[in-house]
Amino acid sequence: MWKRFIFVMCISCTIPALHAQQYRWGVGLDYFFDNREYGKSSFTNSQTLNGIWLNMLGGVTWDSAHTVYAGVNLLKIPGMSEAVNKADLTLYYQYKKPRILFRAGAFPRKEALPNYSDFFFRDSVNLFMPLMQGIFWQIKEKGNFFNAWMDWTGCATADTRESFYLGFSGKASKGIFFGDFQSYLFHYAGTFPGNPAYGVSEQMQGMASVGLAYKAANSFKGLLSAGIFAGIERDRKADESYKPVGFTARADVELYGIGTENWFYTGDARMRLFPVHGSNLYWGSPFLRGSTYLQSKWYVRLLESNYASARVNCNLHFSEGEVLFQQTFSITVNIGSFYKPAKRRPDYPWMRIFR
Repeated sequence: MWKRFIFVMCISCTIPALHAQQYRWGVGLDYFFDNREYGKSSFTNSQTLNGIWLNMLGGVTWDSAHTVYAGVNLLKIPGMSEAVNKADLTLYYQYKKPRILFRAGAFPRKEALPNYSDFFFRDSVNLFMPLMQGIFWQIKEKGNFFNAWMDWTGCATADTRESFYLGFSGKASKGIFFGDFQSYLFHYAGTFPGNPAYGVSEQMQGMASVGLAYKAANSFKGLLSAGIFAGIERDRKADESYKPVGFTARADVELYGIGTENWFYTGDARMRLFPVHGSNLYWGSPFLRGSTYLQSKWYVRLLESNYASARVNCNLHFSEGEVLFQQTFSITVNIGSFYKPAKRRPDYPWMRIFR
């Protein structure tokens, strides 16, 4: 009798819980083409990057704030014989309230860290490593926010060195004025079991800026800011340590879907340990190895619909007294119950070629 009573109680509690759950799904495609003409640079090489990501995601939400997501991301590189060149698993828990966002697991990097510049993470990081694997916590209110995060990028094995990021960033604004900062610590350690050939290295970067941003109803957007970019780079085994400091400035303008984004740096040369550790230690723009660098991106938004966007870029890099060129084209398509149609989308003349 008691077994029947317990069974009935469990069923009674489970049925309302099932009704409270929401099941969501999404399918997305990201295409990118990135042609880099860097033949005159001693910091990096010319290269053409091309790829197609197919992203499939499902989720279960309960009590309106809790969600478990699971999905798979498949990368196809055109011109290569393999059907799938890379497969990543999206798997994370999310707690979301109007002011609080918490994620733990493997989740999209571009959703968590859109405020970090190329000085911290170069373009190819998001193109080929779109997932963070760790935790992310953010508190946000009326455009102001603070977040803390961890990204575990290497698990110590006999062939792989341990590595991870710890980061903090935030923004405070009032009217058109704002102050913001981005920072991280990257720890690059040894293998397991330990190999005496490897030591521990790390680099810490922090950028703090103040500026003003303005957005008008006629699609005009503008931003101006200036700040300090400081860091510490250290190789404990070699007993080498550097503390680069420099000045940064940013100027962005967009009108009717045509815009430019500009970042300038001048100061101490950075990435001093690059000849030894290369991209294993540094994930930022390789042009920061010089004392002066200007990145100028010019773009056109070709398409901005409820479920698809397309953008073409012509980027200029002023480095080592040379002008280097980069051309990019990207398309993003997302459908499913995750994505809600916007009330109003921009409609520029050149977007009509997709109709």
